[in-house]
Formats: sequence, structure tokens, C-alpha cells
Amino acid sequence: MSRSVRIALSVAISGIFLFFAVRNVDWHEALETLRRANYLWVLPVLPVTVWTLYIRAQRWRIFLHAFGEPPLRPLVAATNIGFMANMVLPLRIGEVIRPVLAARKENLPLSGVLASVLLERIFDMFTILLLLGVSVSLVTVGDQVREWGLLLTALALGVGGVIALIRWQEDLALAIARRACALLPARLGEPVYGFVRGFVQALEMLGSASAFARAFLWSVFLWLVISTVYMMAFLAFHLTVPMLTGAVVLTATVAIAVSVPSAPGYIGAFQVGCVLGLAIFKIPESEAIAFSIVVHLTQFVSVIGAGLYSLWMEGMSFRDVEAAERGDDEAA
Repeated sequence: MSRSVRIALSVAISGIFLFFAVRNVDWHEALETLRRANYLWVLPVLPVTVWTLYIRAQRWRIFLHAFGEPPLRPLVAATNIGFMANMVLPLRIGEVIRPVLAARKENLPLSGVLASVLLERIFDMFTILLLLGVSVSLVTVGDQVREWGLLLTALALGVGGVIALIRWQEDLALAIARRACALLPARLGEPVYGFVRGFVQALEMLGSASAFARAFLWSVFLWLVISTVYMMAFLAFHLTVPMLTGAVVLTATVAIAVSVPSAPGYIGAFQVGCVLGLAIFKIPESEAIAFSIVVHLTQFVSVIGAGLYSLWMEGMSFRDVEAAERGDDEAA
């Protein structure tokens, strides 16, 4: 699939998400919600969002354990620039730019740094599912939603157990994967097994149980800090939502929505994540859309600001970022 087709597809996905997010919105009510908001509570969202990028860089050092202790500053810069790229370029391309920049800056093997980003996403998935499942199980919601919460908690624990088993029983895991892939057609089985083998190699970067535990605790801390963004937004919009559990549920819902490749800045995906997450707490779509616009804008401004600052500190330009996206050697 060509790059232009993938970009068109991502924009189409964002368009579909945005359609479903706003189809039942009363824009007069949404504007009134924006008018009533207390924007003093929105101001702290800006530094907290920047802080989450710093936390991501700190956690990233754990996943790069196999390469020693890389300095924090280049990891922070690569994280800021990578997430800024996600805001202005399609297809979450910042997930590629970030490891490319870090590998070149610290002279690290790109394959290993890419594997560390894969590890991040694995731990994010596990942590989000766990926090979402536990939170939904605790809030006052319908029985069906609570059952989904329990199922998600069980799924998260199962994922965590599989990750641990693969890490410390690599030969067994690879043998099982090889037998399972042998049952598939060769054109499908070989790539699947190659992915599993790469996944196992990525897990080797966590050299001990203590590193595994630290990565998990940093992941929980990261997503709880991200949740405070939504807690402050609840206060700004006077929403009758449980503060901590509601914020965790919304954080997880939005994170799952924006994980789908979409247009720059997660437009559409972010809005539908907010609408679906707040619907669990009976918040009307018009209020949810107003809420999403403000939170999305503050996060956009924060991430772009952090990225521009890191570009300036590193003596880089957008041309260097574009070169990193293409994989050009001169993008040092």
C-alpha cells in the first residue's frame, strides 16, 4: 500500500470517527457548555501534559536497559519531537521518528531502539486494560458495563501473565509459536512467526524481574498522571463524574481510540474516545464534544510547544524531522 493511500485511509478513518462523534450534537448546547466552563482549571493541563512526555522519557530508559543508561536529555528531546510529529503528521509517524532520532543521537542500534518502542506499547496496552477494567468495575454503572470491566481486568492479567511467561520461558514460547504458525499458510505463518520472534527479542531488553516491575510501575504512574488532565477538565466543565475512576476510564477510552492510525493530531479519534468514555457516566454528547475540543486543544498546544522547544535546543529543523521520517542518513 503506497504512502498516499495510507494517508488517505487515515484521513478517512478520522472522518468516520468525527462523524460518529458529532452526529447527535446540539451545537447550541455545546457552545453554551464552552461558555460556562471555568478555564482556570484548564491552565494546569498545559504543564501536566508536558510532564507526561518527561515521564515517558524516564520510562523509556528502562526499556533501553540492554544498552546501559542512555542520557535522559536526548530521550526527552526525541520523545517531545516524536509526539509533536504525531500531532502534525499522519499515521502516528512520530512512533518511528522518535526511535530514529534517539538511535542516531546516542549511536544505538535502530532495531533495538525500535524494539524498545514496541515494549512501550505492550506495557501501555497492559496497563490501560488493567486500569480500565478495575475502574469500570468500581464505578456505579450498569451491570453490563461492570461485567465488561471484570472481563477487561481478567484480559489484562492474562496478557501480563503471557508476557511474563514469554520473557522467562522463551524457548517454550517460540516452540509453541512455531507449531501454531506451521498450521497457517506459509505466506502468513512466516511473517507471524517473525513478529513473535521479534517480540521475544524485545522482551529480552528487560533483563530481570526487577526491571519488569519497574517498567510496570512507571507505566501505572504515567497513565495516572495522564488521568489528572481529565480530572482538571472535569472540574473546568463541572461534570458530575467520579474524579479518579472516571478520569482513568476516560483516559483509557481515549488511548484506545487514538491508537488507530488517523489524521494528524488524532482528530476524530480523540473526539469519539471522549464521547464514548463520558457516555458511560451519562454525559450528553454535546457536553462531551465541548469537553473534547478544549482538552484536545490544550494537549495539542502543550505537545507542539514541547516539540518546538526540543527542536530549538537540539539545533534541528522540520526538515530534519522529515528526513528522519524517510530514514535519510543525513538526519543526524
